[in-house]
Amino acid sequence: MLIVFFRALILYAVVFIVIRLMGKKELSKVQPFELAIIILISDLASAPMSSRGVSIFDGIVPIVTLLVTYLIFTLLAHSSNKVEDIMCGKIVPIIRDGKIIEENFDKHKYTIQDIMSQLREHEVFKIQDVKFAMIENNGNLSVIKNSDNFNSIPLNVIEDGGYADENLEMLKMNQKDVDKLLKKNKIKLENVLIATMDEDSNFIFQLKDEVKKK
Repeated sequence: MLIVFFRALILYAVVFIVIRLMGKKELSKVQPFELAIIILISDLASAPMSSRGVSIFDGIVPIVTLLVTYLIFTLLAHSSNKVEDIMCGKIVPIIRDGKIIEENFDKHKYTIQDIMSQLREHEVFKIQDVKFAMIENNGNLSVIKNSDNFNSIPLNVIEDGGYADENLEMLKMNQKDVDKLLKKNKIKLENVLIATMDEDSNFIFQLKDEVKKK
């Protein structure tokens, strides 16, 4: 019994450290590949925790392997917006100017009840009151109401030194439009950490290393 107790403590510590190293995210906000790894980790830990016939290292080694896999996947996702889109999915517009975008509605297997349920969480009870709504890559719905009085949709156009192409598409912009804004502000794409077209169509940005640790 004492052996099982200590095995459980050790595996709990390993799983706890691995989950902490994966970063701080709410479960509802994890990406599909992250969720798959979390599920596998819990399954791998359960067998050696409860069974003396399974070596504790048979649980620890694959858990650490999954952590390394996660870190590699994360680096790949951060290396390119296109790779991130493949691994994490794209942001998809679902409502524009009070109308459901049927192509995306059908493609993502949404139902009217799905949309209405998530709209009510934003205190919206009529689709006609929505200026713009998009499905985030974690499945949540982001909503801009007509009452917010936005002239345009605030979206990032540059993220970590690269073009945010899917956002540009939603803004009906292209990379040349962004290049003009960069030239106007005398900055280079690779030096920009984040740049946003705000609700008044202003180009606001933060450069990399602009905010230093004290």
